[in-house]
Amino acid sequence: MNKRLSLQLRGFITAGGLATLFHWFVMAVLISAGFEPTLATAGGSLSGAAMNYGLQRRLAFRYAGPHRSTVWRYLGSCGFVWFCNLAFFYMFNHVLALPVMLSQVATTGLVAALNYIVYQRLVFYEQRS
Repeated sequence: MNKRLSLQLRGFITAGGLATLFHWFVMAVLISAGFEPTLATAGGSLSGAAMNYGLQRRLAFRYAGPHRSTVWRYLGSCGFVWFCNLAFFYMFNHVLALPVMLSQVATTGLVAALNYIVYQRLVFYEQRS
């Protein structure tokens, strides 16, 4: 693996890890407040996504194009990935009847892999002149 890709992957994991912790924190607060777990993960996902954009730009995808174009692609990817997060969580928690925490961990793993592919290829790709 080349050095730039290695740095990108480490930055992605760090930024995503911090955003995921924030997602889980918000989700836990919402569940404690009485929200249904699927709604709580939806709220946590939105909170984590808001934090994640700046972290990804600084830590993983430093050579992406200007904000005026990447932010719109990021928002579009968030809509898609937010829906995937809900669908995966619902499948694990309601269809497979896994506990909330296990459902969220499995969902997070799938969403993280999906995010890396989407960010690298569609959102933060390096624009060449």
